[in-house]
Amino acid sequence: MPKGIKTGSNNTPILNVGIVGFGLSGQVFHAPFIDVNPHFNLHTIVTSGTLAREKYSLVKTTPSLDELLANPEIDLVIVCSPNALHFQHAIAALQAGKHVIVEKPFTVNSTEAQNLIDLSHKSGKLVFPFHNRRWDSDFLTIKYLIAQGLLGKVVDYESRFDRYTPSIKRAGWKYQQKEGGGTLFDLGIHLIDQAVSLFGTPGGVFCQLYNQREGSVTDDSFDLKLIYPDLDVTIKASVFVKEPGPRFQIHGTQGSFVKYGLDSQEAQLKLNTKPGTKGYGIEPASQRGILNTGLLGKEFRGRYKTFPGDYMEFFNNVYSVITDGSEMVIKPEEALLNIRIIEAARKSDLEKRIIQLE
Repeated sequence: MPKGIKTGSNNTPILNVGIVGFGLSGQVFHAPFIDVNPHFNLHTIVTSGTLAREKYSLVKTTPSLDELLANPEIDLVIVCSPNALHFQHAIAALQAGKHVIVEKPFTVNSTEAQNLIDLSHKSGKLVFPFHNRRWDSDFLTIKYLIAQGLLGKVVDYESRFDRYTPSIKRAGWKYQQKEGGGTLFDLGIHLIDQAVSLFGTPGGVFCQLYNQREGSVTDDSFDLKLIYPDLDVTIKASVFVKEPGPRFQIHGTQGSFVKYGLDSQEAQLKLNTKPGTKGYGIEPASQRGILNTGLLGKEFRGRYKTFPGDYMEFFNNVYSVITDGSEMVIKPEEALLNIRIIEAARKSDLEKRIIQLE
């Protein structure tokens, strides 16, 4: 057991956690999981508002990041501040001797990402990129179908994350700053991370970015191609989709899988459904994807049951890495690659050409 970590009544380690920021990310994607997981203690939330105190009356709140970092009881800091502050706050936490989870995007450029990784190695403290959507219900299902060979060799993969938000009222700050702002950093980074976790590092990138809304200074929508030798990977997102099409379309030499609808966890969490309660992460049967496969000569076409989504697995992995030295599921080097792909995508849009990844 790492030195200095507290233990519970059954002698298992309990990690004291501080959350920096209590916007959508802190409220929905982090605090509920830390609160119900017996391996963590939600100790302190850094916020200038009153909502955290209302939701978690027994948890300390403070407007001061320095106060949080100076507290020797804190083992793990979760950085949920605005994108442009991720690097600054994560560096400060590592320097204070804390392990760190960093909300996406990991940083707003690859230089910052590499510096963060280097400091993590130097300090001996761990940094975890928060790419929770590897535990989306639809993505877990797709991983299984591909691993089982039910689609054969994948030759065409399209992933979309669309919304209808014709004004920039929602998370407006993300669209009023170029560095770390825009839909490519907000939604695209999830889709990039999922695709690269399936297919590895692409050889190149081609991208078109679209600035379409009044008041937006960065990309609202995008169309991104990841270049592989025998595989067509398309990643798209738009803020002008009132009637959504498929979330995923995947075609292979033995079959296809087409899936509509989004993973249910975010919607459930916004309704204060606690992780782990009955029905959490389970999508309606009507949203199940269509699998059409002819593997081994046996034809099947029909609805395929979606795996349960479970973001808690991310936090369970963080706990086991810190306390037992288990392997990280999502490594910081993978987050660095995602940032490099976004940088290449922006360069591709600017220069109107394919950018090779070195």
